[in-house]
This record gives sequence, structure tokens and C-alpha cells, in this order.
Amino acid sequence: MSGAAKLAAVVVIAVSLNCHGESSNAIEVKLSDAAIKSAIEQGKQVTDVKTMPTPRFGADLSKDLCGGGGEIRTKTFTLQRLGAMIAADPDRFEREKDQAQQAIGKAADAKDLKITFDFCGDTADFAEDAQATLEQDGRMIKGEMAKPDKARKNPEGPAYRGKITASFPYGSFNPTAPTKVTLYPKIGDAMTWDVDFSHIK
Repeated sequence: MSGAAKLAAVVVIAVSLNCHGESSNAIEVKLSDAAIKSAIEQGKQVTDVKTMPTPRFGADLSKDLCGGGGEIRTKTFTLQRLGAMIAADPDRFEREKDQAQQAIGKAADAKDLKITFDFCGDTADFAEDAQATLEQDGRMIKGEMAKPDKARKNPEGPAYRGKITASFPYGSFNPTAPTKVTLYPKIGDAMTWDVDFSHIK
């Protein structure tokens, strides 16, 4: 393999899942009070926050740390995660109820969809300056990139693995449409995944 990133010129993997493997009506942009409460209650059913499944596309990290892919962090998923955290430590929730309610409100009112990409490279700074886009019906939406997580040493394959998060304003894309999600590493070929937003909640 050459270049700083583990490369796949075009990786096409269709996503048809949400956190609980149920069908859904696409990414929800505006959540009703009932939907917020439902997401929190669903999260409370999770027994271990660390193993909570995330809406994901690309490689299965339990089998291939460097296959490339990403996690889609929707409002619903974030609320479910908060619910799981509340259930894991109810005493802390009671002590810090105001802060918890603020976190719930912030999640419900989020302006951006966040996609966290995971991939590998040959140098510690391989994720710097990576870019990401969504493509729907020929229209390209560029993500706002956060600073990448500190790269971690990789036991095999490329020397490092890491993550970088892209934010896409909810008003900039169709939350029900089939979408091409593309990551452009600083060095090497772009990686593209076909993701059907209508199957993600």
C-alpha cells in the first residue's frame, strides 16, 4: 500500500441501519417533544454506553481497523446516547439534572449533522487537512472539518489510525436522499461510500 492513507479508490457500501436495527423514516431534522422523550427512553435500555451501536458505514472496525468508514451522529443518536448515560448513573443525573437537561436541549436543537470518519495513514499528521463532502443528485455539499483526533499507533498495517469529524448544516442537504459520502485525505485517493439517509435515524 502506498501513500499516507489506507486507500480505496472507491469503496461502495450501502447503509441500511440505525442504532437498533429498525426501519426509520430518514434522519430527523426537527424533533417533537415526544420524539425527544422516545429517544431518551430508547437509550436507557442500553446496558453499556461504550458498546452502544452507532449508525455506521464502511468497514467493520472489529475486523478491519483501517478499512475506512464513519459514524453518523444524528440528533436521535445523540439523545439515545444521553439516555444511556443517564441510565448508567442515575444518581449523577439527579445531582446534575439542570446540566443534563441543557445537554438534551442542545442535542435536540443541533444545527449540524456530524460524521466522524476513521482511517489510517503512515505519519502521525495523516488526518490533517482532510476534507469531506456529501453528494446528492449531482449537488456537492462541503463539510466543515474539525481538528482531527490525535493519531494512535496502529498494531499492523499503516503506522497510525485516527478520526476526523465533518459537520454539515441540516438545511444544506436532503435528509431522505441516497447520498455519496466522500473523504479526501491530504495524501492519496478519495474514499467514497453510498449511504441511504432514508435508512438512518
